[in-house]
Amino acid sequence: MRTTRLAVIHAARALALAAALTLALGAALGLGACASQTDLNHLYKRGIKAARADDWDTAMKDLEQFGAVACVGPRPDRRCRETFLAVGRGREQLGAPAGAWAAFDHALSLPPHERDPAVQADLARAQQEVVDKLKQSAEHGPLLIRYRDEMPDEYNLHSVTVSIDFEPVVTRDKNAGDLHSPDFMQIYAGPVPAGQHVLVVDAIHNCKTGQSVPCARSELHRAWSFDSAPHEPTTLELRGYADPGADGQPAKPTAAMTKR
Repeated sequence: MRTTRLAVIHAARALALAAALTLALGAALGLGACASQTDLNHLYKRGIKAARADDWDTAMKDLEQFGAVACVGPRPDRRCRETFLAVGRGREQLGAPAGAWAAFDHALSLPPHERDPAVQADLARAQQEVVDKLKQSAEHGPLLIRYRDEMPDEYNLHSVTVSIDFEPVVTRDKNAGDLHSPDFMQIYAGPVPAGQHVLVVDAIHNCKTGQSVPCARSELHRAWSFDSAPHEPTTLELRGYADPGADGQPAKPTAAMTKR
């Protein structure tokens, strides 16, 4: 009975977190069009202060908004690493280890790297929590993954690997360039346990010869979390694209995930 009650509590907290993140993202989209540096500074300072006080509702709202504006594109704000670390701790506290894993993983990609071992320990703990939660799920739902490569012409998709819950489910190292298409292409279909999941994309883009624009070989790594419900289909659309380079620098490959 205690186990069942705890499971219900954690599920309710996870649903509340998902709703909060949706509201934060909507607010961030509105903020992004007119955000000043003063607005961003206020969000960051208030969010970090709330996180240190374990006020996770305020922390998550402010830091998610800050991250959605200041931590995208080729030049993320220098405070983004601390932002994602706090977001990861908040998601973990609110019963969303998959989202926590994605946030810790993002933090590891950002400087400074002096405390990487501690973040890797956070990552390992969140990963074990994801695995343990999924083992408790007795029901499944169908998952469909679609991919579209939208890189500019100077880039060529050399390979792409998609992992679900830390296990590769798709590897394209031959004919990966076929994914460069105006339409999404299905690359995976199969069942997954109902619950919280982590999706990771690793892609390598080489430079085509004879191009007149700057280009640099890229090894892309991105992670997201998503939820699946029992017996309900989940469709994930992955887009590989590039952020424009600044001051004559090459465009920087990145990726986005949309859940349908």
